[in-house]
Amino acid sequence: MRKSLLVAATATLALCLTGVANAQTPPAPSIESSASLSPSKAGTKSKPKSEKLKLSVKNNAESKTTAAKITITFPSTLKISTKGLDQCTASDDDIIADINVCKKSIAGTGSASAVLNPFAASPGPLNFKVVPLVGKNEILFALSGSATAVLHGKISGKKMTIVITPQLQQPVPGVFSALNELGTTISKKKGKNSLITSTGCKSKKHTIGVSVSYVPNPNPPTASTASKPADAKCS
Repeated sequence: MRKSLLVAATATLALCLTGVANAQTPPAPSIESSASLSPSKAGTKSKPKSEKLKLSVKNNAESKTTAAKITITFPSTLKISTKGLDQCTASDDDIIADINVCKKSIAGTGSASAVLNPFAASPGPLNFKVVPLVGKNEILFALSGSATAVLHGKISGKKMTIVITPQLQQPVPGVFSALNELGTTISKKKGKNSLITSTGCKSKKHTIGVSVSYVPNPNPPTASTASKPADAKCS
């Protein structure tokens, strides 16, 4: 993984924002999440239906937490798989240098925001464009903007775990970042193969589990994780 590249102005801002930390204990971390699927009419086990997933995760900014990973858990009525799709096998450095090296693997759009030095009096804003790519048993999230990086969303059964790189957790030595929001829309289809498929609908909704894990920045947060399921309507 190539080290994330912050523009010089952002790095300078970070070093100037070391300000006095908030003396009060931040509230416990919490998140908000939302999801939707298109089409909303689900497929069946015998006739799975390709779906477009829109997912948003918002972190409680007041908690001033630094995220380590985001875990997405799909219900029994949804399946995520990269089988049969064009898979990006390029290195992270090559993806960062030119996203079109894996043009056939692009699987949607997205954006993210964070702040640099969350305990400073005036934290510095960080904004990113996010491009999801289909990898081998993973979704790659290529970030550009305030920093460049590739986040790996490893898929294992019904679970996808997106690891936040150490360089994004701490863009400048001794200066941490805090995630505000991540939003993405993902879908991909090739022949009979789809990245996300529905095989049913229970109680008129797909309940998608969403949790965020945190690291000390530099002190441990009052809770190491926060969770909030997202319900996507279906019929």
